[in-house]
Amino acid sequence: MRDHTDTELFDPDFNQDGRFHRRQPILTFLSGPQMGRVILLAKDAFVFGRSADADIMVVDQAISRRHGRVSYCPATDGYLVTDLDSSNGTFVNDRRITEQPLSAGDKIIMGKTILKFSLADAVDVHYMGEMEKLITVDELTGLPSKRRFDEELARHVAVAHGSSTPLGMLMMDMDGLKRINDTHGHQFGAFSIAETGKLIGGIVAGKGLASRYGGDEFMAFLVGTSLNGAVEVAERIRAAVEAHGYCKEGITLDPTISIGAAALVIGEGADGLLRRADEALYRAKQAGRNRVCT
Repeated sequence: MRDHTDTELFDPDFNQDGRFHRRQPILTFLSGPQMGRVILLAKDAFVFGRSADADIMVVDQAISRRHGRVSYCPATDGYLVTDLDSSNGTFVNDRRITEQPLSAGDKIIMGKTILKFSLADAVDVHYMGEMEKLITVDELTGLPSKRRFDEELARHVAVAHGSSTPLGMLMMDMDGLKRINDTHGHQFGAFSIAETGKLIGGIVAGKGLASRYGGDEFMAFLVGTSLNGAVEVAERIRAAVEAHGYCKEGITLDPTISIGAAALVIGEGADGLLRRADEALYRAKQAGRNRVCT
């Protein structure tokens, strides 16, 4: 399934074939864990719902798996929102609808989620994409923000349960950062965190998603990965951090990393998976650091 939930960015100067002469339809999440996400409706119809197979997966247990659809209507050169026989209904500006044309500024309400429909020119689209980067990317490491990570983890937990495929989880905490900060200053600590984030991101790339949890803590989920596979990836990260030449202004630093690994079990939610991985991380710290525990 193609993930349509990422904002598509365009060069404002690009207008071949009049592609941007007409304003582009945009959906913006105004509530819920996806708040702030901007979706460009780049095709004629989008189904939204909590199913992993929906074009726009909405992280909200109060809505149906295939809840509604936004589609282009050639006859009016406008857009329609249609309720797909959802359990709790679709509302536009607090009025329950079966099908209704959309106007700029309309709010689509379903469950606990509110989506705002708007029309934007190419400059607006570019601006919205840049603003989304500010709230979904960690500036220090370049990794996705915790907010974006939480959203994607919830989505992949649903996918894993729906397809009976494994999902691995890593919780990571750097060792020795306090000593680096106390000895050399916080700029050296920030440098160590940034370098570690790059190492983790490089190893996890193509396997799942990594994020900085806060401070010198990181987390990652691994798609289609069993507990044994998660341990293998964790050991690669641990070894890479230990072997990495951390050097700033001629000063060599030697942080390590402790990692807890877990894998999703039947019926478990994202919170339970995170908690078990965090408990494994605690054991790794207690056992002497610079190691992987399950």
